[in-house]
Amino acid sequence: MKPLKKYGSLIVLSLLIIFSNWFISSQQRVEEYYSNGLYPYIALALRWTLGWIPFSVGDLLYCAVIVWLGLRSWKFLSHAWKRGFKQWRVDLPSLFILVLNALTILAWTWLVFHALWGFNYYRKGMPEQFGLSAENPSKEELSKFAGYLLRETNRFAVETKVASPESALFFNQAELLRLGETGHPSMESNRPASSKVADEANHPPNPQPPSFKSSLFGVLGNYMGYGGYYNPFTGEAQINTHMPSFMLPFIAVHEKAHQLGYAKESEANFIGYLSAIDSGDSSLKYAANLEMFIYANNALRRLDSLGARKNLQSLSPIAIRDIRQYRAFVKKYQGPIDAFTTWFYTKFLRLNNQPEGMYSYNKGMLYVMRYINKKPA
Repeated sequence: MKPLKKYGSLIVLSLLIIFSNWFISSQQRVEEYYSNGLYPYIALALRWTLGWIPFSVGDLLYCAVIVWLGLRSWKFLSHAWKRGFKQWRVDLPSLFILVLNALTILAWTWLVFHALWGFNYYRKGMPEQFGLSAENPSKEELSKFAGYLLRETNRFAVETKVASPESALFFNQAELLRLGETGHPSMESNRPASSKVADEANHPPNPQPPSFKSSLFGVLGNYMGYGGYYNPFTGEAQINTHMPSFMLPFIAVHEKAHQLGYAKESEANFIGYLSAIDSGDSSLKYAANLEMFIYANNALRRLDSLGARKNLQSLSPIAIRDIRQYRAFVKKYQGPIDAFTTWFYTKFLRLNNQPEGMYSYNKGMLYVMRYINKKPA
């Protein structure tokens, strides 16, 4: 009995990992039993538990982990220094236990991450849910779509300018968090009926409170190159409010899409855009259309550089100013921290069923294009 008791937790951990890998091997299974089954209740519980707290609990959790790892590393290196690195001999049994404990912690973290949110990475994709073609776009498709986004961007930039002549798009923190809290009902209504396994009577409502918060890391987020992120351990959506103001509305709905269970970056961009164009907020519509225009025009430039250049020249003065502001912002904060973060996040995306890495964001543009082309006029 003693060996069983001693290694019982490792046996349970191994069985859970085997079960999890079997579970995610079927998109239909994940969609039915997790994304549209268990996950909405998990999100509801997390938001009611932590959403009312005015600051980011998840950021504090990350800080605590960083401090703990730093202290453990310092203790290990101090011990090695005192004994002398040259005379220090590796204690193989102790080293084995250390490695085993580290792997156990990583395995449990992987399980908790997936149980609370990460299984959504393996749900049905947008092409299956919305009946969209996943083929690579032609030059004609990209040119037509970029032109559409150009017109929409200019249209809502003008509306925004009329509404606020002194500042075309100024979002203070309170306004941004309000935007995120609304959630925009279209995020739920745009989900196809085929992706739901229960009617509204059995499907939990949009969880409240929203648990939508400003990142505690502040300007550090600029150097790390992120605009927002979702914390699956606490259910909180964080926004880097130190980004250029015109970008914040779309970042907000992107993170809201993550909260609703759309884990892949391409899915969050797609669902966020659908929410934006169905909202009554012209600033949000402007931000979403400009975001998608940049993706589409960059893709077009690889096939038709002249056409892409003409599109940029046809943008409204407001959009041109905002793009210049963004380029200056990126240049200001580019450096080794941003490069490392990009490398690390690319690896993270690929490990979580997104082989395109950072190009997953671009894939959302393809979904939007195919959805708009398919949508009746």
